Amino acid sequence: MRLTKVDTPTRAQWVYEQLKEAILSGALKPGERLIVDQLARDFGTSPIPVREAIRRLEAEELVETKPYIGARVAPVRADQLEELMAIRKALEPLLARTAVEGATPEAIEELADLVERMNATQDNLEYSRLNYEFHRKLYSLSPWTLTLRIVHTVWDLSARTRFVFLQAPEYVELSQAEHRAMVDALRRRDGQELERLVRTQKERAFDLFRRRIEKSSDDGSPSEHS
Repeated sequence: MRLTKVDTPTRAQWVYEQLKEAILSGALKPGERLIVDQLARDFGTSPIPVREAIRRLEAEELVETKPYIGARVAPVRADQLEELMAIRKALEPLLARTAVEGATPEAIEELADLVERMNATQDNLEYSRLNYEFHRKLYSLSPWTLTLRIVHTVWDLSARTRFVFLQAPEYVELSQAEHRAMVDALRRRDGQELERLVRTQKERAFDLFRRRIEKSSDDGSPSEHS
């Protein structure tokens, strides 16, 4: 892919977004080296926007630079993810339960439409994006704005879990059934059922991601446990 007639800040932003998505989706694996000149050729840019993107990703702890090695995709810190997962499992069900307080017919239909769009796509990456949007929209209905801000922060820190269904598409059908049940519970203003559904889904998704990390470690892929 080539970029033309694009100023440097926009080009650097584009390279940053491409690299970040590749890391989060697993297209770039933990420990994989990021060779500036090669990436510049791949993106059709000079090395400057690539270096800027790598610096930004390093600040977000998605990339690390090692002496004599250079930049590489940062390993997954299993201990940190365990803590982030615990926070999400505690807070996201609460946001789901209180979402009934802000649910309007329009918001419910928007959520139902997202479920159908997830159902229609054959692209796992697009499914992951829509799944993220579904939960963002659902939780935004809650009046617990402080909790919502905390969850958004934790989402950023645990962004690699967002693409968990890329590694396990067989879970999509079950996840979709749960999404439909969430919309139905919202229509009935059943906060307790919404809370249960979200907690169950988070526990299963996080268990899946944990097992993926353990498998990567067993296969010899770089990861950190402390």
